[in-house]
Amino acid sequence: MQIGLGQLRFGPSVFYDMTFEEFIAAAKGMNRQEELRQQMEWERTRWAAVLALSPHAKKGQRIKPTDICIFPWEKKKKKKGDNLMLRNALKRMSNG
Repeated sequence: MQIGLGQLRFGPSVFYDMTFEEFIAAAKGMNRQEELRQQMEWERTRWAAVLALSPHAKKGQRIKPTDICIFPWEKKKKKKGDNLMLRNALKRMSNG
């Protein structure tokens, strides 16, 4: 109820007329929106750091945002099947 009436700001009639699935979808959407907002804020902060450090870089050296840090959402995600496929390929090669 706190999420529906407080954070999502639904009126009581809207909140109580929702199905559970509709409420979950609304809550997930709000959560995703907040994640994106925070990601953009961190990326702006990193960019400000790049701009602040650039005048202090060695001549000819360019500081890139990823030199400062790489955020978890920027890292390449491994697919679950990748390790299994690699193991199977190695087994086939070792068995000849």
